[in-house]
Amino acid sequence: MPPTVIRMPNGSSGVGRGGGGHFNEPRNRGIRIGCCRVCTCINLEFFMSKNGILKIFEVILGSFCQTLLIQFGMDSAKDLGEAFHGFLTTVSACLTTTTILLLCYAISARTFHLVRQSIFEVMYNGISCFLYLSTSSYLGFAVNVWLYPKFLVFKNTGGVHSAYPAMTAVYYMGTIVGIVYGLDAFVAFRHLKGFS
Repeated sequence: MPPTVIRMPNGSSGVGRGGGGHFNEPRNRGIRIGCCRVCTCINLEFFMSKNGILKIFEVILGSFCQTLLIQFGMDSAKDLGEAFHGFLTTVSACLTTTTILLLCYAISARTFHLVRQSIFEVMYNGISCFLYLSTSSYLGFAVNVWLYPKFLVFKNTGGVHSAYPAMTAVYYMGTIVGIVYGLDAFVAFRHLKGFS
């Protein structure tokens, strides 16, 4: 088996030597307050990059989906069945992994370069895209078949049935998150092809 070579892009070498890499220089690290810098362990440049913005969107939208599912969908879980549990499993797994990646990338620019040039990001984002889009469509079907009639009955009798609007918002947001993951997979693939 041939040896594996991991190449670091120009400017990211020199970790721990106090210079050389633009991500590791003190002028690019932390928050400047007066003549001092605080939080120098945080890679703020990552949050301003397109990769960082995509990860932040994935975490925020995934958090909204999970919150709405737990807050409004638990009472209707028996009506929605596998569609509810499948979406909840998808959002929990993807949200946990993306949060870990975001924290690792925010702390270490070197980790971002090492993981981003591997196949992991392409595979993870592609699978997350597929899972979100498939479970969103299944949840949308279940919501419109099982919850919409209940919503109409409660609406006509003057009652409140909040699960239908909340679950509708969940599958719409799930579709958007799936598209964001697909875009992130495309960006990761282009980054990977740049190193090969």
